[in-house]
Amino acid sequence: MQKVLNMFLYILKFLLLLGSFGITLFVILKMNQRLDKDILSSYAVFLPFILLLLLFIINIVFSQKSVTNNLFYNITCDLVFLVIIVAGLRALFDTNMVLSERYGYGIDFNYFDNFISYLKLMLYGLCIANILFMFHMKENDRKRRIAK
Repeated sequence: MQKVLNMFLYILKFLLLLGSFGITLFVILKMNQRLDKDILSSYAVFLPFILLLLLFIINIVFSQKSVTNNLFYNITCDLVFLVIIVAGLRALFDTNMVLSERYGYGIDFNYFDNFISYLKLMLYGLCIANILFMFHMKENDRKRRIAK
């Protein structure tokens, strides 16, 4: 049962990554359009997404079982991506937000702008956890080999 749940969460992780990246990209594009800024001015928002995607690709290519089979890490990734999606959808569709209606853009940019720092914090935390899990199993294997 744990293997099936882990595989489901592992696949869901990639789908939610794409969804959270898409919603973030949409809101950032609209925000930059409103401020007459270039998309390159907000590269720092997308850097943790790209870094996390590269780490996921490394895990697949080098078959990092300590990361891919870690149920806790997969649940955490899914929850982080769900939080990003919910915050993006709330900035887009919540009509009860004052600034969304007042400025007439239909998006509460201030809400999402305040969320960006938490978004980066969560994504960089996932990157650090991924790197630590990649090297954790190798240390355990090394200790087992020495003990034999």
